[in-house]
Amino acid sequence: MAVAVSRDARFHGFAGVAGVYTDQAETQATMGSAYDAVVGRGRTAEKAWRENSETETIPAVAPDGGDVAMPLREAYEFYGTARGAVPNYTNGFAVASYAHLLPFDAQGAADNLSMPVAIVHSETALAPDLAHRFFARLPGPKDELWLTSQGQIDFYDDPALVSAAADRVVATFALAT
Repeated sequence: MAVAVSRDARFHGFAGVAGVYTDQAETQATMGSAYDAVVGRGRTAEKAWRENSETETIPAVAPDGGDVAMPLREAYEFYGTARGAVPNYTNGFAVASYAHLLPFDAQGAADNLSMPVAIVHSETALAPDLAHRFFARLPGPKDELWLTSQGQIDFYDDPALVSAAADRVVATFALAT
């Protein structure tokens, strides 16, 4: 969303709650030689989809990880259990998405966000270092709120976290009008 907001003058504010502000170079360095293989797998799946409408999928989550989109146990405990169950949820991930997901870089968007921005995060949510770096790059009015959570998923359904985040978002958007 940060990239979309940075490219569209119709937006007058931005708030990120437990966002993962990806850094493509860091993703590539962290994954090493696996990066090219996974992006290549995504491109192959996308080509098959374009040529014959075949959609290769893998599970989004599984209790013991494996070849899944979100190998974190915390993700399974939400998406794979009654905690996060909704009637239309399908536990699937289009492999073609890797061709676009892994090369995606959100960090550079921070440089172009001159409107009021709020970053709400936790040191135990996903990639707090990326959230800190994103916040530091913001050139305009900015505010951050660091909350205590058990992890990433708590921001989805912990009433105290949701309330605190929503209050900060409302305050930031009030500045943006």
